[in-house]
Order: sequence, then structure tokens, then C-alpha cells
Amino acid sequence: MNAGLYDYWLVFVTGLLSAPHCIGMCGGIMSTMTLQSKASLAQTILAYNAGRIVTYMAVGAFMGFVGSFVNAAGVVVGLQGIANIAGGLLIILWVVKKVALPLDKYSPLKLPAAQKLLQLQKERQGTVPVLASGLLLGFLPCGLTYTMHMKAAATGSVLQGMTTLGVFGLGTLPALVAIALFSLVLSKAFRSKVMVMGNALALCIGILSVLRGMTINGWIPTVNPWLW
Repeated sequence: MNAGLYDYWLVFVTGLLSAPHCIGMCGGIMSTMTLQSKASLAQTILAYNAGRIVTYMAVGAFMGFVGSFVNAAGVVVGLQGIANIAGGLLIILWVVKKVALPLDKYSPLKLPAAQKLLQLQKERQGTVPVLASGLLLGFLPCGLTYTMHMKAAATGSVLQGMTTLGVFGLGTLPALVAIALFSLVLSKAFRSKVMVMGNALALCIGILSVLRGMTINGWIPTVNPWLW
């Protein structure tokens, strides 16, 4: 079943609600970039986040490609929408138990060449090294990003997987653009509450993915095209 606008809206809001996590995970990086870059503030923010979101989309496309093979294998054994069910279950497993596939072990950032390249970018000036750093740091391991990877796989489509991660990346953008303001205004208690909401939305996305997979197989009736 194709991902609809409702799906992308949920993904975008999940990105927005991941702001506290973005502040903790990428806030220091964003602050360092803006302080050290010789480019203007706007150029630095645009270049770094453009690189980060492009990497998100590339990974999303790859996960959608993997999901398409999972679906094809399911059809061979008489099942459909397996990527939806498997992806949804993996999202639920991460949100509830914080158990995830060890994808971070295969991150390009683990490669010595990537570390050397990242260090080299810090010594260069202009927007190009900032863009390159964003491309590399888009591979940073992150829990909510992982759930979106599973969501991309659940689509079983390269295009939809890429779009899913692109929309999620845009959702995280406001937090990183306004990183200084957020870090001063939001209390730790409020950040925690917002993160709970973000995880709750991720859980909803996982449940909906499973229900859609079950609908495709005819195990449960369709309730609404926007839901399952």
C-alpha cells in the first residue's frame, strides 16, 4: 500500500518533536559549524543541513530498495506487505524496548577514510567543507532516525523511502536552525515531554505499518485509506 500524505505528515511531525534529541545529538556540531565557518550564518546552516538531508534521503532510498526485495520474497511464499509488517514491528521494538538492528556497525563513519575526510573538512574554509561534513554526519546513529529507516523499508519503494527520510529531515530542520534559542528556552523537563510525544508518534507509525501489512494480506478489513 502506497504511503499517503497522512504518512508524510506523521513523519514530519515526528521530526519536529525530535527537537530535544536533535539539540543533544547535533546541537554541538551545529554550534561549532556556525562559530568556525568563514561563510555566512545562513550559508553555513543551509550547507550543513542540505548535506545531512541528502544523506538521509540516500539512506531512505536504499532502505526502500531493501524493502522492495522483502516484499518480493513475501509474494513468492504467498504473503504480501511483509516489509510493512517487518518494518512496523522493528519500529515498535525500538520504541518500547530500545532494541534495534546493529546498523550503526556498518556506518560509513566507522571507516578510517571517512574520519580522515571529516577532519580535513574542519581545516578547510567555505561552504563546500560544511556541505561535505553534513553529508558525512548524516550517518550519525540516532534512535528516531533509525525508526524512519525502518519506515522507509516498510514502504517497499525507493522513491517513497527517499521521500520519507527527506520529509523527516525537513521536520528536524527548525530545531537545528534555532538551536541557540531552543537550548536556552526549553527546560529539561519540557524537552523530555516533547521527546515522549515524538516516540509516541513513532510508535503510531509502527503500528499503522503493521496494520497496513495485515490489510494487504486480507487478515483485517480496511478501516480508512488514511489509516489502513
